[in-house]
Amino acid sequence: MTDVAIEQAVERQEKWEPIEGVMSPAGGVRVAEDHKGLTVTLLFSEIKGGPASDLRIGFGHIVGYSVYEEFVHPWESVNLAPRLAGHWEGYIYPLLEIKNSKWMASLPHLSLVDPNCVHYRLLTVDEIVDVLSSKTPEVAWVKGVES
Repeated sequence: MTDVAIEQAVERQEKWEPIEGVMSPAGGVRVAEDHKGLTVTLLFSEIKGGPASDLRIGFGHIVGYSVYEEFVHPWESVNLAPRLAGHWEGYIYPLLEIKNSKWMASLPHLSLVDPNCVHYRLLTVDEIVDVLSSKTPEVAWVKGVES
């Protein structure tokens, strides 16, 4: 019985696939927050050989977010993360949903205040953005910044 309790407490990451066409890493990120909430744009167009479009994710009003340089992010199980396929197999899939999130667990009243909260992790080649949101994000491909 103890093993089951420990198993459930382990943080794990799963592919989050809200849209088709994610086949390469993102080269950068733009994070914007205003009266409408949080918008994160993953800059896939900055990757040579990647798509000409960028991915805009509108979270609306959220519980919280953080942005880290990839080398300082406190991510313990990075080696277990799902990978991209083919030419990009050396890279982690850039859209993740974190299950049994340690960040969410560190907020003891979150399950009472916002029981539908989800921990999203968005990756670029240099940065990691974590978002806590209870709304289904609006996701769309948009014209790339270099186009």
